[in-house]
Parts: sequence; structure tokens; C-alpha cells
Amino acid sequence: MDRAVLGVQHIYKDNGIEPEGLLSTIPAIAHVLIGFCCGKMMMETKDIYEKILRLLLIGAVLTFSGLLLSYGCPINKKIWSPTFVLTTCGMASSLLAVLIWIIDVKGKKTWCRFFESFGINPLFMYVMGAVYGILLGNIRFSFGEGMISVQRYVYAEMLQPALGDYPASLAYALLFVSLVWAIGYVLYKKQIYIKI
Repeated sequence: MDRAVLGVQHIYKDNGIEPEGLLSTIPAIAHVLIGFCCGKMMMETKDIYEKILRLLLIGAVLTFSGLLLSYGCPINKKIWSPTFVLTTCGMASSLLAVLIWIIDVKGKKTWCRFFESFGINPLFMYVMGAVYGILLGNIRFSFGEGMISVQRYVYAEMLQPALGDYPASLAYALLFVSLVWAIGYVLYKKQIYIKI
């Protein structure tokens, strides 16, 4: 459909698949709306146990629906399939219910202090992470006989030789998240809230 409507020149060149195409936009919108509805339900429900129960029920129904329908429409993040949306929204709803129970009901908050800086300025940190990713991929310096980006140097020259392919990829991702977290933590400590 994307090739027919948009044309071959206007689609993402990834093995002929357009991950952000016309049909995948509909489930992506549904993903946002399901999250919005869960958030609205949480704001309207005062009793914490009722919130947990509703989130678990929504999570179970969505996850089961996604897994059941995956026999006809496989779970595929690359094209944002409807079953991917149902399954991930269901799992997220269930996880949120468990976290509310652990943090708010049981009062076990010390383990999650690390994540608070992400929750204070989430949209700013998301945008900052995207900007950092672009910068690290495009800032180049001379290395050997040519030029190399900062991202490529850290991954290919430092991490990959020491750890191997997959562990190096994980280590780079953790370093990147730590960099974004460090900026967010400074903002959190100084009580600076950036609204975008």
C-alpha cells in the first residue's frame, strides 16, 4: 500500500518495508489512545486498589487478545502491527499495576530513586536523547586514515574489541542512557522542570 500510495522514492529503504507507513500509523495512534485511556482511568479512580485491579484487568485482556490474534497477524514492532500494540499495551498496564502496588501500597521506594529523574522531565529527556544520538553520530574526527564519528569510535574501537558484538551494543546503550540520566539527575536535584 505504501509503495502504491507514496511511491518507491518516498518510502524508507529497509528491505522494502516502510515501518512508519500509512497502515502502521493507525495502530500507532491506537497505542497512544490506549495509554491515554489508562491514564484517564487512573486519574478518575480514587481508590488505589481499584486502580490496580482495573489496570490488571485491562492488562490481562489486552495481552491475551494480542497473543491470541498473533496467530493470524504476527507481533511485529517494525511495522507496528495491531497485535504488537495490544500485547505491549497490555504488558505495560500490568507492569504499571505491579509498580503501583510495590511503590504506593507497600511503600518500597528506595530501589526506584534512579528512575525519578526520568519521570520529572520525561519529554525533555526524550528529545535530549534524540539530539545526543544525532550529535554522537555526526560529530567526526580524524582517526587512522579517515574520519570516524564519536558513536562509532566508542562502539567499534573501545567496546566491541573488549566485549564482542552484542555485549558491546548493550554497554553502549547503557552508557548512552547513563549520559541522558546524568543531565536529568542534575535537573531533578536543582528542581528544574522543563515543560515542552
